[in-house]
Amino acid sequence: MTIYHRGLRPACRSRLAGLLTSTAGCFAVFLCGSVPNGSAHAETAPGSSIVQHGVITPMHHEAMQQNSNNFGSRSVPSQDRGKTGFWNNTLLPTLDSRPELYAQPQNLQRNVASPALLHQGPWGIFNSNTGAAAGFGTVGYYAVSRWAEDWSNLRDPKNRIDFLDPLKYIPFNNSGSVYLTLSANFRQHNFYDQHPFFGTNGLKHTLRTQFRWNAGADLHLGEHLRLYGELMSGQAGGTRYFGYNNGRWRSKLDAQQAFVEVHGKLFHAQTGVMVGRMTFLDMPPYISAGSVYPTIPYSWNGIRGYAFWKNFRVDLFDLTMTNWTLQNVPFRDQVGYKTRLFGAYTSYAVPSFKFLGVKSQIFVDTFYLGYILANSNVYTGAGTQAGSTRRDTPGMRVWGNAGPLEFSAGWMWQGGYFHAANNAYRRGVSAYAITSQVSWRFRKTWGKPAVGLQVDKFSGGNSQKSRTSDWGNFLNPFVPSAYYTDISTYTGNTNLIDVGPIATVTTSRNTSLLMKVHAMWRANTHDAVYSNPTGVYAASPKVHGSYIGTAPQASFTWRVTRHVTFSVDAMYFFLGSGMRDAGLKSGAYAQSNLELTL
Repeated sequence: MTIYHRGLRPACRSRLAGLLTSTAGCFAVFLCGSVPNGSAHAETAPGSSIVQHGVITPMHHEAMQQNSNNFGSRSVPSQDRGKTGFWNNTLLPTLDSRPELYAQPQNLQRNVASPALLHQGPWGIFNSNTGAAAGFGTVGYYAVSRWAEDWSNLRDPKNRIDFLDPLKYIPFNNSGSVYLTLSANFRQHNFYDQHPFFGTNGLKHTLRTQFRWNAGADLHLGEHLRLYGELMSGQAGGTRYFGYNNGRWRSKLDAQQAFVEVHGKLFHAQTGVMVGRMTFLDMPPYISAGSVYPTIPYSWNGIRGYAFWKNFRVDLFDLTMTNWTLQNVPFRDQVGYKTRLFGAYTSYAVPSFKFLGVKSQIFVDTFYLGYILANSNVYTGAGTQAGSTRRDTPGMRVWGNAGPLEFSAGWMWQGGYFHAANNAYRRGVSAYAITSQVSWRFRKTWGKPAVGLQVDKFSGGNSQKSRTSDWGNFLNPFVPSAYYTDISTYTGNTNLIDVGPIATVTTSRNTSLLMKVHAMWRANTHDAVYSNPTGVYAASPKVHGSYIGTAPQASFTWRVTRHVTFSVDAMYFFLGSGMRDAGLKSGAYAQSNLELTL
C-alpha cells in the first residue's frame, strides 16, 4: 500500500484565510433560514447528474452500481433541480439516519432515496439499509459517526445541492485529492419522568435538559491517508433533575475523537486501519448503539482494522473506553484502561434475490466480543457483590428482508469469569441471549406500514446457587439502543424476557411513527430487576413473581429539513403487582429531541 499526496496549491494559504469567513457566512444562512441572492449556481445545475460520493475506483464503481440498483437513478428529478434554501424539504435524507433509531435499520428504510442524499463510502452491497450493514453506523445524508460520510464527489461543483456544500469539500491541490470536510452538530434533549426509575429516587415530575455541541474536521491527504478530529462539549440541568453523576453528563470542551486512518486496496479488498480515539458501532443494536443519551456518547481508544470484499467483510478491533472526569475541566478526558472491548465481526451478504416481487437482501453476521470490566457486580439475593469480570461472547445475527418480510434474529452465548473484590472468590460465567424481530411490510397501503412482533430473552443468574457455580446473568454493559426495548431506560437488557407487537408507519414524506408495546418478565426470579445492565434495584429482594410490567411506547420523527430533525417520544410503564408490592411505582415518561446538523 502506497501513501502519498500531491503538492498543496500556492493559493492554499489564502483559502485557509477565507475559511473562517465562509464558515461564518454559512452559519448565518443556517440560522436565518435563507440563501443569499446569486447562490443558485452552487446548487445542482439543470441537466447535471448526481453521482454516488467517492473516488471513482473499480470498487467505487461497483458500489455505485449497487446503490443505483438499490435506490434508483443517480440523477436528481428535474422538478427538484434548483430548489434551494434552508426550509426546502424536497430532497430529504432518509428518516432512518437518526442515531437513536439505529435499533431497527431494516424496519425504517421505507422511502427510496436518491444517491445524492446517501454520502456513503465504497462498501457495495453493505451500503444497504442506509449503511447499517457496513458497521460504521447508519449513513444517510449525514452519518451517526460523521467521519463515515464521503463528500468527495463535490470536487465537481455541479454536484452541489445544498448551500452548506462549500464546507463539505474544501480542496487544497489541483487534483482535489487533498481536501477538508467540516461538520458540526447541536443536540438538545428534554426528559420528563413522572416517577423516575419507578420512584426509587424519591422524586416525581422531574424535567431534565441536556445540550451537546460538537465540531469535526476530516482531512484527506491523498487517496490513502486521512486524519479526523472532533471536539465535543455538553451540559445538563433541569428541574428536580437527578442522575448527573459521571463526566458524560457535564463535560467542557474535549477531544471526543482523534484518529489517523490508512486505507487502500489489499488482497482484492477495500481495507483500512484506524488508530486513535474513535466511536465504534460494529455490533448489533441490542448490544450497543453508542449510548447517545448521556450528553456525551461513548468514545474508544485503540486500533481497528477492516476489509470489504464483494459479499463479505471483516472487522478486527482492540479498544479501551475513554475516561470522563467529574471535574468538568476542558481537555481532561483520558485514555481509560478499566473497560476494554476487543474482538472480531464478520458479515456475509447473501446474493440479492426477488421474493413476492420485492428485491430482497439478507445478511449473516458472526462475531466474537470480549469485555474486560474492572468494576462489575453480581446479585447475591440480599444485595450485590462488587468485583471485576471478563466476558467472552460469540454470537450470530441473521437479518434483512425476504420480500415484504423484514426480520432480525440473533443468538449469543457468554462465558468468562467474575472475580469478587479482595480476592474473595472467583466463579465462571455461562449465559446466553436470544433476540428476534419480524415484520410484514404492506408496501401498497398508505404509510407503507410494517407490523410485526419482537421476542427477546437475556438470561439471568441464580443467587441461590453456590459461589463456585457458574453465574448465568448475561452482561450487556455498553448501553443497547433505548429504542430496542425501553425508551425510558428504566430496565436493562439482562435477566429479561420481553414480548410485544411493533409497528412503523411513514405518516408523510418527511415524518415517521414507531410504535411498540412490550410486556416484560424476569428470566430468573432468583436474580434482580435491573435498572441498567449493571445496576440493581434495591427493592429486588422484595419483588415477587417474574412479571415486571407492560410498556406501550411511541416515537414520532419529523425531518424538517436536511439539517433539522425533531422528534417526540412517550411511554407509560404499567408495573405488575409484584413490583408495586415492593414499593415501586408505575409512571409516564416522555422526551423531545432537537438536532441541528451541518
